Amino acid sequence: MAKGWTPERRAAYAQMMKARQAWAHSTGPRTVEGKNRSSGNAVGRGCRQRLETELAGVEAVMRAWEVERRAI
Repeated sequence: MAKGWTPERRAAYAQMMKARQAWAHSTGPRTVEGKNRSSGNAVGRGCRQRLETELAGVEAVMRAWEVERRAI
């Protein structure tokens, strides 16, 4: 008996889930905000943070270049 689930309880739960079919009603995000939020789900293990750090560095270089360009 794993974690208090008897074979009878497991069978009853499986039957209930088959009757509900929650997977058939899943639609995913519908709004633009929800789609944007869920698009970051695959980014993990700090990849987004590293990208933002690198982007900040590039933006700093671009700002410095713009200052130099205006000085000419």
